[in-house]
Amino acid sequence: MAADRVLVTHPFLRMMLPLDPALHPIDVLPEDPAEREAWLAAHGDGVRAMITSGLEPVPAALLALLPNLELISSVAAGLDLIDVATARARGIAVTNGGGLNSPDVAEFAVAQLLARRRDLAAADAWVRAGQWPTGRMPPSGSVSAERVGIVGLGEIGRGVAERLAPFGSAIRWWGPRAKPNAPWAYEPDLQALAEWASTLVIAVAGTEETRGLVNREVLAALGPSGVLINVARGFVVDEEALKDLLRAGQLGGAALDVVCNEPDDGTAWADVPNVTLSPHVAGATRESLARMMGGAADNVRRLFMGEALVRRVV
Repeated sequence: MAADRVLVTHPFLRMMLPLDPALHPIDVLPEDPAEREAWLAAHGDGVRAMITSGLEPVPAALLALLPNLELISSVAAGLDLIDVATARARGIAVTNGGGLNSPDVAEFAVAQLLARRRDLAAADAWVRAGQWPTGRMPPSGSVSAERVGIVGLGEIGRGVAERLAPFGSAIRWWGPRAKPNAPWAYEPDLQALAEWASTLVIAVAGTEETRGLVNREVLAALGPSGVLINVARGFVVDEEALKDLLRAGQLGGAALDVVCNEPDDGTAWADVPNVTLSPHVAGATRESLARMMGGAADNVRRLFMGEALVRRVV
């Protein structure tokens, strides 16, 4: 059994991790099912630490083939694809990258709002289609006039509010519980928040408790001039209802960095108007990736040196 073996769930993790492979052998989990099964049978008992990007499943069946696993270190904040219950039952520590890319995700959400409300994509298309010489395009909206409802006032939601406040946007928020020290008004009813808001930003944690949280009624309450922005998880929103309302003109627009089925080839959105899509990149800046990779590697080193882990969630 190899000592201090590290298993990563995607090749790019091995390329970017600041770990010395001479000290910590790093293996990539094979993607092909047959190759994966063979590799795990031969080497699974030598793995003490696993690093995941947060986008690959880590189910109980995989954990069962890693009998000596002590740590699952997720580069990302979300843990929805990791079988946390099994890890907890087996005493496997789970750490994440919570907070390491939150500023970048918040920044991206604000960029989405600006792009939608100032019609940046439409303006680009207007020029490229040769319409500029024919006249002025319709006026866009002012971000200072926005009423922004934020769903989830964690690090990302708070970051969105802090970045929008200088624009003069009115801000209210919803969460499972009030935060007395928050400087923005708390709305305990999510549908009421949507009725008030002109833009609804989804920044709540993606868990089983928040699955389908933003349902058809909430989306309909946002209305035909309202915009939905999602930088949380796709499953937090009723995606079919979202598509229906956009097609019917009963929702003004959407900007989605996350969808239910990732990676998405885009075909299911081909006939959906007024939606801007991005491939789950809100937190993927060069700077945040360096922080997250460094954080995951640091926890691996801590494990092997017998030190306390940081950002431990299990």
